[in-house]
Amino acid sequence: MRSSSTTGGVGRSNGRAARSKVVALGARESRAQSPRVADLAVATFLHRLLEEATAHADLERLLASIVQGAAHLCGAQMTAISLLREDRQELEVVSVYGAPGAIHGTRLPVAASLSGTVITSSRTLRCGDVWRLRDSSRAAFARRNDVRGLCVVPLRGPEGPIGTLAAAKRMRWQCTGDQEIVLKLLAHVASVAVQLGRPRTAAPLLQGLAGKERAIARLLIADKTHKEIAEATGLSARTVGHYVERLKLRCGVSTMHGLVGSLLLGAG
Repeated sequence: MRSSSTTGGVGRSNGRAARSKVVALGARESRAQSPRVADLAVATFLHRLLEEATAHADLERLLASIVQGAAHLCGAQMTAISLLREDRQELEVVSVYGAPGAIHGTRLPVAASLSGTVITSSRTLRCGDVWRLRDSSRAAFARRNDVRGLCVVPLRGPEGPIGTLAAAKRMRWQCTGDQEIVLKLLAHVASVAVQLGRPRTAAPLLQGLAGKERAIARLLIADKTHKEIAEATGLSARTVGHYVERLKLRCGVSTMHGLVGSLLLGAG
């Protein structure tokens, strides 16, 4: 009985098949690793937007480019960027593409809107058919604006979401993972642009503080601990903590890092 061989007969045939299979797999892997034209186009578009954002380009024009790009890249009929207002109770639509009516400037309550849900949860919201929502008011708003399939991603700032980027279709639509990634990348660029484009605090914050509150704020800027501040001011560490919490409320922040950053901006 013939034994298989690596140099002739059946063995040669098997060897060729094995080698050709390896070559074919290698070719497929190489093709998979090479960037696709579409990926390069998206990367180029994002790079250009980031360059414009960091160069302090006109914010309104930049946001218009982002919503238009989001619509084309995701195949959406309508896209919009909404920003959280100072009172944090409402979102205002500041840039929109493909809207059937006058939506620019519309204010959405955080407590009763889908974009508000994204703000409070800090997570992406995907809904294949908004009309089927149990919440009748939100479903009615979607019908009025001819929106059915929806994906909303947050614009993130140092202290949490500062707004949303929404993409919608007039038909049932389940946003894919790739489309969600594109929306998140565009939302990041929009967030950078908004934060760089916002004017700095006009009046120094410390001018509005007096007495112990002002002293505590200056010691926080000097990177002192609650215990060190208590020793310097003659207060208890617990009382210092109460002052710090009131300062956080006044500055609209929730962390010590955010508070010190606000105080530093207001100390100039």
